[in-house]
Amino acid sequence: MAAYDIVCVAFPAWEGNYVKSTVKLMEELAKRHRILYVDYQYTWKDTLMGLLKSTPVPVSRMLGVSSRLREIQVGDATVHVLTPPPVLPVNFLKSTKLYDTIQRLNAGIVQRAIRKAYSTLNVTNPVVINAFNPAMGVPLTGKLNERSLIYYCYDEISACAWAKDHGARSEVQFSELVDAIVVSSEGLLKTKQRYGKPAFIVNNGVDFNEFQKGYIPIADKPTSNVLGYVGSIDSRLDYNLLIKLAQKLQDQKLLMVGRIVYDKPHVESAIQVLSTLPNVLFTGAKAPRELPHMLAQFNIGLIPFVKNEQTEAIYPMKINEYLAAGLPVVSTDFAPLTAFKEVVAVTATGEDFIAAVQEALQNKSEKDEQKRIELARQHSWQERANELEAIIDKVVHTQIGRQKPALSSAGQL
Repeated sequence: MAAYDIVCVAFPAWEGNYVKSTVKLMEELAKRHRILYVDYQYTWKDTLMGLLKSTPVPVSRMLGVSSRLREIQVGDATVHVLTPPPVLPVNFLKSTKLYDTIQRLNAGIVQRAIRKAYSTLNVTNPVVINAFNPAMGVPLTGKLNERSLIYYCYDEISACAWAKDHGARSEVQFSELVDAIVVSSEGLLKTKQRYGKPAFIVNNGVDFNEFQKGYIPIADKPTSNVLGYVGSIDSRLDYNLLIKLAQKLQDQKLLMVGRIVYDKPHVESAIQVLSTLPNVLFTGAKAPRELPHMLAQFNIGLIPFVKNEQTEAIYPMKINEYLAAGLPVVSTDFAPLTAFKEVVAVTATGEDFIAAVQEALQNKSEKDEQKRIELARQHSWQERANELEAIIDKVVHTQIGRQKPALSSAGQL
């Protein structure tokens, strides 16, 4: 397979205290390709908050006081990460015309920073992957000398609060311009196929070796009474179910591990109710390296999502993380989870969910633990990156109408 220059125009920031599929895929691809990762486009509002020390943002790089282009070492591989200059905030704007006009100005700022990085790194005709950033993708299309343009979509943008006014419209426009769409779940595949472009699925993966550190065999595991959830604590959770679970199983501690996001009005009041229960504990966000230690304390991994348009599009990263640690998993039926039907209890009602938790607490076997671990092993980020790599190669060699110059001897930046 050929080696490519890959430019990822990302929505997620490279750093952060949670695992990001875009970052994990680029880390793996960097083992065989040269990667330029265009970091989250911070605004002037973010810059001001950073200068006031109220928000942790890379102000020095954003303002060009320190180099915007840096090298990140990932094992034996290197990723080039570019921090663009600040852009103007736009998501609060209601006017379509004004939003698009300012977004074109923002794209010009980002384009100039990318072109400068091209010059430094000798980029010529890269494969451009736009990671869940269609509003920036539209005005940048054709401006980055891309040999192929791929949209990587890992969430239902029409259900995201920050993109409620312009996200869906931008995605439709951008999908008309791209060569292919890559999604992270069966639910997303169903909705994005409607755009009429080649669509592929690359599910989320797991850092298997890291999360298996959370595995403690039944015979060696100390007595524990912890039911655990790992992930963002936001409007996707079924708080009524969590309250009933904590009230029903008062001998179990409910450990909620993750950042709290007040993305919908009801979230704050629901968390306040949960927090009053003596057996519920919110730990806050934990760095990815801390999560295996947290999982080692769990008896069961929970996925208590509500069932709606947004959650139907989710392939939960946590499912493989739980399984890599050998944990029994109990989930609501928020999305198709057919790949896990042999090892995960998927429930249709709150009563079924609680009953499945009780059953998992009673019935434990090392054989079941090994089945979970072996399934997670097949879903590593390395395997997911192999799938994405094959898609990139197919898109480059089968697309029609876009310039496809010959590769350099090594496909290097």
